[in-house]
Amino acid sequence: MTSRHIAKVIEFMKRESRRVKTREEIIRKFQEIGFLDSNENYTPPYRNLGNFIEECNGRGKQNKQH
Repeated sequence: MTSRHIAKVIEFMKRESRRVKTREEIIRKFQEIGFLDSNENYTPPYRNLGNFIEECNGRGKQNKQH
């Protein structure tokens, strides 16, 4: 991931965080910017990002259970 990609992601996330979105909108947008393929799997350059997100989601679920 280049610094240009990172800047685009940050810009997108800031802009999109201000409005409520459906899961389908988020999936479609992630597919458009190349994070996800048509099967909703992370594309090779972003697999580490996917692993990180899943790990964070797992931590969030664990914290809510305790």
